[in-house]
Amino acid sequence: AAAAHVELLSRQLLILLQTGAIRAAEMVQDDVRLHAAKVQSRVNSPPSDMRMLVRVSKEMALVRQAPRRLMVNEGLILFARCKYTNASQYFRDALNQQRLDLITVKPSLSNSSPSNHTPQGCPTWKDLTSPTLGFDVEPSLIFECLNNMSLCLLYSGHMRSAVQELEGLIREDPCRYLTEGMAFNLCTLYELGSDGEECSKKKKLLQRVAKRFYLHDVGMESFRLG
Repeated sequence: AAAAHVELLSRQLLILLQTGAIRAAEMVQDDVRLHAAKVQSRVNSPPSDMRMLVRVSKEMALVRQAPRRLMVNEGLILFARCKYTNASQYFRDALNQQRLDLITVKPSLSNSSPSNHTPQGCPTWKDLTSPTLGFDVEPSLIFECLNNMSLCLLYSGHMRSAVQELEGLIREDPCRYLTEGMAFNLCTLYELGSDGEECSKKKKLLQRVAKRFYLHDVGMESFRLG
């Protein structure tokens, strides 16, 4: 319930920020902090008869994202107050935590053995690792963090840093990070920071990377070559 409150309140906070009600959003964020702390407390200090349930619940996106969502909210509030450098740090920290989750959660799933470890009457790890147990949310905040961080760097005049960070993630794992949104944002930054010929070369190189890794879901329009 606490993790669900974090998600629902965060949506309310975003709506308030979009309408310019920054002070009201900060009040909602106070509630988000309380519920995120409850999530963390329950995950870290489970009763003895709930250890299996909590261990598996750590792998649920809704629970796992609670502290990351808190950080993203902090960044959004700072962004609304035009504190772009501070906001970008929150988004970067949330992004790095999400990347760490990708490393730690998958091995724990592959090592799980439901038939040997799930007590009778308890949900299986497959039941509990569904992304959000009915909530329609993204299983990862990575791309939200990326988009927000690149905007912060752009608004604060650090366009080159924004390009370097996005390119670095694509080099790290093209199949994961080179999405339509990432390609579009990066190509937009190329247009803002490069002359015509250099910009076109960078866009075509990015397009070749997408083709090299068979990223067919990244459409031509994402590269802004028209």
